[in-house]
Amino acid sequence: MERPGRAFFTAGTGAVVLTVLGLGLFSAAEGLSWWMPLNATSHAFHGPEAAEVAEADWAHTGSGTLLHVLSCFFWAGVAVLLLYLVRRWLHSSGTASWTAGLGTAVIAGIVDYGLIPARLTPGWELVLGWQGVLAGLGALGVGLALGLHAASGAHRQSRSSRQARSATRPTGEFGPKPADTALERRRHRPDGVIDQRMQRIDPAGKVSKDPDGTDPGPPIPPQRSRTIIEKDMQSVRVTAKLFVLLPLREFSCAGMGSP
Repeated sequence: MERPGRAFFTAGTGAVVLTVLGLGLFSAAEGLSWWMPLNATSHAFHGPEAAEVAEADWAHTGSGTLLHVLSCFFWAGVAVLLLYLVRRWLHSSGTASWTAGLGTAVIAGIVDYGLIPARLTPGWELVLGWQGVLAGLGALGVGLALGLHAASGAHRQSRSSRQARSATRPTGEFGPKPADTALERRRHRPDGVIDQRMQRIDPAGKVSKDPDGTDPGPPIPPQRSRTIIEKDMQSVRVTAKLFVLLPLREFSCAGMGSP
C-alpha cells in the first residue's frame, strides 16, 4: 500500500478543491454568490443568518472555509482507512480508490444529515437545497477518489523506478560490484589461477604459472626435495653440535677437574 501520509494529503486536497469548485459553480448556476455555500458553513458559529451573507468576509467566509477544510481532511482520513479495508477484505486494487472515495462520501452524508445535530451540518442546504447537498457530496467523493488514485499511481511509479534501478545496477555477493580495473583483477583472481600469495601453499607439489608472466621453472622432483631436506637437517645438527653440545662438554669437564 502507498504511504498513508501521502494518500491522506492528496485525498484531502482533492476533496477541498473539488467541493469548493463544485459548490461555487452550483451556486453561480442558481444565480447566487460564489461564496454563499462557504458562508453558510459558518452557521455553526453565527447561526442560520450566515446563509444570507453574499459577500466574502473574514467572519463568515474565513471561518466557513476553515471548517470546510478541516472537514474534508477528516473525511480524507476515513477514506484512507476505508481504502485499506477494501484492499484487505476484497483483495481488489483496480477500483479500490473509487470505492473508498465514493463510500466515504456516502458515510459523510449519513453522518452529517442523519446523526449529528443540525447546528453542525455543512449548511449547504440553507443555500442550495438538497440538490446542492447531493452535488457537494458527489464532489467530495470524486475528490477523495482522485486523491487516493493519484497517491497510488505515485507509489507504483516510485516502486517501478526503484525496481528498474536495482535491475540495472551491477551487484556482487555482498553489495555493488567493483569497477573492472587492473587492480581489481590482480586482487580477485579467477578460478584455477594461483596468485603469488597462494604459490607458497602447493600441496600437489606443482607450481602454477605466475599470473604476472614470469616462469618459476619446472617443479622440483620429490627425490631432490628429500635430498635438500636431509642436507638442511644435517646442517642443523652440525650447528647444534658446535654451539650447544661442545660448550656443554667443556663446561662439564671443567667442573669435574676443579678441587
